[in-house]
Amino acid sequence: MHIAVLGAGPAGAWASVLLARRGHSVTLIDAQAPWEKPCGGGITAKALSHFEVFTSNLPRKNIDQITIYFGDENSVTVTPAKPIAVLSRRELGKYLLDAAENAGVSILKSRVNHIERIVVGGWRLSSRETSLQSDFLIGADGATSLVRRTVATALQPEELAVTLGYFIPGSGPSQMKVYFVPGLEGYIWSFPRPNHISYGLITRSEPGWTAHAKTLLTNFIVADLGPDPLKHAEFFSAPVPCLSPNSWKANRISGDRWALIGDAAGLVDPITGEGIHYALKSAELLSETIDKPDEYASRVKGAIGQELARAARMYRRFYRGHFLGADFCKRTVQISRRSRTVRSILGNLITGNQSYLTLKRHLVFSIPSIGIDLITGRSEPLSSGKRDNISER
Repeated sequence: MHIAVLGAGPAGAWASVLLARRGHSVTLIDAQAPWEKPCGGGITAKALSHFEVFTSNLPRKNIDQITIYFGDENSVTVTPAKPIAVLSRRELGKYLLDAAENAGVSILKSRVNHIERIVVGGWRLSSRETSLQSDFLIGADGATSLVRRTVATALQPEELAVTLGYFIPGSGPSQMKVYFVPGLEGYIWSFPRPNHISYGLITRSEPGWTAHAKTLLTNFIVADLGPDPLKHAEFFSAPVPCLSPNSWKANRISGDRWALIGDAAGLVDPITGEGIHYALKSAELLSETIDKPDEYASRVKGAIGQELARAARMYRRFYRGHFLGADFCKRTVQISRRSRTVRSILGNLITGNQSYLTLKRHLVFSIPSIGIDLITGRSEPLSSGKRDNISER
């Protein structure tokens, strides 16, 4: 069957490779790929061990430490038990496009502006330059997906977060930094990549927040590096799905001769904004069920959807909740500094080895160990000393 895949990000490119290997005729359509993206580019240990993409010599930066800050005086450093890596999204995109071409995928550099269903079955996709027909349509074209808007319901503004990012040339230590600012529904990050450092921020896309978020991000970079590196930095911004519990219940990702994968399907962790694992996993599941769209939706729900729906239910408590009389994130950082048990759980959560579905049970069973840690343990030292107060500049 002829399959048109709109969007050549990780989800679309990987789906094209897998479908072509199964003998389908595949056209991958994207006007810009490969591109950079204002995300950290972090690859969880779960993704590193699961997908063949990451067994290649793709340039990456292995991470030895992850330091989590809350405000300017609270921090904890986590050492991952299993590896986590950071890579350039442009390099990942280039690798996947090369793999698609080697698999026999036709790559069309064009911007589709119209999609229509053909009466006899299938689809017609049109751009300024050309048009093509396909038997099956895959939407891998991001959070504002044209395919999704055509075949289902577009993600609404309240179902999106915004990411802002700067790419700063140079290298840094093999350490991730994640910074929670009081009052910010989201976080700031600093991820070292192979040939630059990715600084960014993710937050709900509420009116008026973008300018404030950019100021917070700029202050963070200045506090870390001083003002000069920003003169050579490249700025990016992009929307990211951030679905609520109700949105997950109504999320439709497949139908007659069509399916959505990756960001277009809303398959992003609403708490962290991580989506690469879910993009590649949804591509894999679709390649195995391309003739059975209903089975695809069911398998996504079992392998991905329940986990992300649980994260959506935890979202409000994580960013707006309180624990022991203080901000939830602040208390988590403070307790993690004193408890190696909590640090271990936190590290596994960050690296993808701790499921949201079993997190509560794991914490409950760990209460005795945590209690002993709090009574007998020593506080972790601040990894980099007290930071400048970036949130009030």
